[in-house]
Amino acid sequence: MKNVFHNSTVLEAEKKIIAKYNIPSLILMENAGGESAKIIWDYYLKEKCTRIVILAGKGNNAGDGFVIARHLISFNDEYDGYAPVTIFMFYPEKELKGDALTNYKIIKELYSGEYFHITHDPGELTSYSDNSTEKILFVDAVYGVGFKGRLDENAKGIFSDINKYADNKFVIAIDIPSGLDNYNDASECLKADVTISMGVRKFNTLFYSGREFSGDLKIIDIGINSEEFTDFNGDEIYLFEKEDLHFEETIRSINSHKYNNGKLFILAGSEGYSGAAYMSAQSALRAGCGAVILGIPESLNPIMESKTTEVITLPLKSEKFLTGASQEMINEKIKWCDAILIGPGIGRHHETMSFVRDIILMNEANFIIDADAIFALKGHLDILRKEDCKIILTPHMGEFANLLDIETEVLRNDFIKRGQDFALKYNVTLVLKNSPSVTFYRNKVYINSTGRENLATVGSGDVLAGIIGAYFSQMKDTWAAMSGVYIHGYCGDIMFRKYGDSGTIASEITDLIPAARTELIKDYKKFH
Repeated sequence: MKNVFHNSTVLEAEKKIIAKYNIPSLILMENAGGESAKIIWDYYLKEKCTRIVILAGKGNNAGDGFVIARHLISFNDEYDGYAPVTIFMFYPEKELKGDALTNYKIIKELYSGEYFHITHDPGELTSYSDNSTEKILFVDAVYGVGFKGRLDENAKGIFSDINKYADNKFVIAIDIPSGLDNYNDASECLKADVTISMGVRKFNTLFYSGREFSGDLKIIDIGINSEEFTDFNGDEIYLFEKEDLHFEETIRSINSHKYNNGKLFILAGSEGYSGAAYMSAQSALRAGCGAVILGIPESLNPIMESKTTEVITLPLKSEKFLTGASQEMINEKIKWCDAILIGPGIGRHHETMSFVRDIILMNEANFIIDADAIFALKGHLDILRKEDCKIILTPHMGEFANLLDIETEVLRNDFIKRGQDFALKYNVTLVLKNSPSVTFYRNKVYINSTGRENLATVGSGDVLAGIIGAYFSQMKDTWAAMSGVYIHGYCGDIMFRKYGDSGTIASEITDLIPAARTELIKDYKKFH
């Protein structure tokens, strides 16, 4: 898994690693700048730019920018290309210090002339943008991860002006878009097409407007093995990627039979929401579950039997919504199954809410609690505290905020800490459906690396619940949550490449699961 750091903690980690190995910081800056320059040069050629303008501050981020400039100038001689390079200084030279000052002096002494110069004049930026023959590649090396607070008026004005340029710019941020101190508010930052992150990913570039303003992320080697950061990742935040998938218990042996490939009992559906029950059950089968029994209100049974062939339906005594009227039948299936998925499409009738709480309270079983079943827990969270079972909750942001009795916006501002606290307090695995989705297990945080905006569609969450249910019934382990979220997003990525940001429907995600799983298992066997 790849480490993810907050702005403040990555600086402390780098200091400790530098001290541990006695690495001169000037060498790390040289490595960072040199590797960044290669990426920038490639984009300069690919985007058919005519000029590179490096926006430089006064700290280490500016120092990276000066190293980048030196390497780019040398590329003019080494490669088949031509790039005039300008350094635009946000601050007077006298404010530079440390490694930034050293690299500034080097480039100032080594280079001058027609194709390189340093300026403090904002009018030059305006003249470039007003020139219809120019397409500028801006390198944002103004403020790095050490920045806190708000941008000054000068920076805000320059960034705002550049953001207004339409087709005649391409922006690459170094380490993080300048001024990105809050993932939830990037409105004053320079919006990047690409962000080159040094060594490890920065948390603020992965969520909400921080994600939007960071563009595509490129992670570069600065001369410190990425694994070295793990010892200093006190927040235990990680990016969950393909090589982290856990498939061992889901790969069938030649002598397997349906009942040792996972038995899942689903309690789902109410009048008007039969589709949620159907999609969660179908997705569980497509994800490899050996047997699925779907408990539904008996009024839904005729239509559900006509829609499903392989799913076993269990009509329960109720006209429109689930109640405890068929408790004996339900108890039998709970004893039979390896995991229980409860919640898709069940509605919020007070009898159903009471029924959900009773089921969880009275049974030591492996639960996936989804959708309206989560609503039933509000004010009754203590029923989650169990010793002999594992529980996975799958709320979206609004459902989790409701569970905590706070506003969604309040949760957005502090969702990592609140998610960690919740998972620890109640000993559950929490899958917070988000962009991207995040799984909390004990004190660890796993940010999913798949999934795009096309998954924001009705029924997508039901498909996810079914996938997690299938894996949980087979693995008997909450690793099923992270793997299920990854595969769900992976299928969404396939649909995104086909249809773009909209047009994906949930049933198509379900249909993709087997092929996606087969492809991922091939890679899994390579990793393991």
